[in-house]
Amino acid sequence: MCANTNRFDQLEKTVEALLRRVATLENESSQSSHHRSDSHFVPAAQHQSEESSTADQGSAPLFILRDVVTDSGIRGTEGALRRTSSREPSDDVLNKMISREEVLTLLSIFRENYGRWVSFDPTIPTSILLEDVRKSPLLLAACCLIAVRHTSQELASRLALILYREAKSLLSVAMLDTPQPIEYFQASLILSMWSTTIAQVPLNTDSWLLSGFALQHSNATDLLQVKTTRSSDLKKSELNRLCLWNHTCLVHLHYCVGTRRKAILDRNDIDKCRQILNSDQATNFETRMVAEVFLYWIIYESCNTTIDLPRTQAALQSWKEEWQFLFDQPRSQFVQMGFCFAQLLTYDQSLKTRSAAVRESLINEMVRLSTAIINIAMNTADERTRHLTDHIYHMLGFAAITISRLLHYHEEQLAASYDLHGLESLILALVTWLHNIGLPCHIGHTMGDVVAAFHKKLRPNSGQSPSTSYTGVDPTIHDDFAHLFPELFGVSPYSEANPSALTEFEQLF
Repeated sequence: MCANTNRFDQLEKTVEALLRRVATLENESSQSSHHRSDSHFVPAAQHQSEESSTADQGSAPLFILRDVVTDSGIRGTEGALRRTSSREPSDDVLNKMISREEVLTLLSIFRENYGRWVSFDPTIPTSILLEDVRKSPLLLAACCLIAVRHTSQELASRLALILYREAKSLLSVAMLDTPQPIEYFQASLILSMWSTTIAQVPLNTDSWLLSGFALQHSNATDLLQVKTTRSSDLKKSELNRLCLWNHTCLVHLHYCVGTRRKAILDRNDIDKCRQILNSDQATNFETRMVAEVFLYWIIYESCNTTIDLPRTQAALQSWKEEWQFLFDQPRSQFVQMGFCFAQLLTYDQSLKTRSAAVRESLINEMVRLSTAIINIAMNTADERTRHLTDHIYHMLGFAAITISRLLHYHEEQLAASYDLHGLESLILALVTWLHNIGLPCHIGHTMGDVVAAFHKKLRPNSGQSPSTSYTGVDPTIHDDFAHLFPELFGVSPYSEANPSALTEFEQLF
C-alpha cells in the first residue's frame, strides 16, 4: 500500500511539473510569435541550460541531431498547423473530417505494418478492430497519423495536420487522468516511437517525457505488470501487456541515451522485460526487443557516469555473447546496427580523456562503425524498411553526420586510413537512399534533407547527391534539427574554435 502511495505521489509531482512547463512554454509562445515552439515541454531556455551544464561532457546524440536540424531550417508540422487552422479541438473531429472508408484504410495500413508494436490482433477483420479502437479517440488518431504517411501525398497533406492536432489535444487531456486504460499505453507508445514521423521534425513531441508518463501510469496501476513467470500460465492478454511494457521501456531508454536524461526505470524494471521470454509464444521480434532493452541499459549506465571504456566494452561483449543467437536469425541487421551504435557512443565519450595516439585509433573506429551502420541499413533494405521506427532513421542520420564532422576536422588524419572520396560517396548514396524510401512526408526524406544540408555546409566542394541538387538544399535546414536534437545533430561542441571537442556528443534531446 505504501509503495502504491509513493508512486501516486511521484506521479502527481510529475503532473505538476508538466503543467508548469506547459504554462512556461505557452507564455514564451505568446511573447514571441516568431520563435519556434516545436520543442514541447522543454523550452529553449532549458535546452541551453542543459547544454551549458554538460559542456564538459560528451554531447548526447539526439541533441547533436537537434542542432543539425536547427542549423538547417526544417520547419515542422506544428508551425504549418497554426498557419492553416485556428479550429478548436472537437471530440468527433475524426468522424467529421475523415470518412469511414479512409479510417478503415488507414487502420488496415497501421495494423499490417505496426500492429505488433501495440499487440493488435492480426487475425480479426479491420472493421471489428475499428470498433474496438474507436473506443479511444486518442488511439485511433495516433494509428491514423502514422498510417497516413504511407498513402498518398495528397491524402497526407489533407489529413496529417488535422490528425496531429487532434492527437495532441486528446493526449494533453489523457495524460492527467488516472487510472489509464490499455489504449492510453498503446497510443503513448505510438506517439513516442514515431514522434519525428508525426511532426516531420525531431522532438516536436517530447518522447522522453511521454514515455516516462506512461511508465509512471503503469507503475501506479500495475496494468502492464504480470505476476506469474511460468510460461504455461501466460495468457495472450498477459503477453500483450508484457509487449507493451517492454516496448515502452525501450523507447524510453532510446531517448534517455539520446538526451542524457535520467530514466524513470531501474534495474528491477529492466529485468522484468525478460519475463516474456518465459513464454513458448515469444517470437524473434519480441526476443530482439528484450535484447535491445538490455543493450540500451548498458549504454545508459555508461553514458551517465565518467566513461570507463574497458569496463563498458566488456559489458557490450558480454551482451553480444548472450544474444549471439539473434545475430544468426532473420532481421539480425537491427541488433548489428544497435551494437555498432553502442560502440560508437562509448568511443565518442572516451575521446577527450585519451592520448593523441589513442584518440587517432578511436576516430578511425568511429568512422568504421558509422560506415558499418549505414551499409548494413542500405544492404538489407526490403519492403519493411519504410515502416521502421524513427530511432533507426535517427541512428542513420547520426552516423552520416559523424562521418561528415570527422572528415571536416580530421581529413588529413583519416586520409592515411580511408578513401575520403569513398566516404563522401557513401554519405551522398545514403541521401539518395533515404529520399527514395517513401513519400516526401516520410521521415527518410526528412533525414535525407538534413544529412545533405549538413554535409553541404561542412563539405561544400563534395559531389552532390544523385537524387538532390545541392542548389535546391537549404543549409539552414540544419538549424531546426540541431535545435531539436542537440545531442545527435548539435553543432556547438564541433565549432571551429574547439575542434578537439569534435566527437563529444552530449544530450540526444
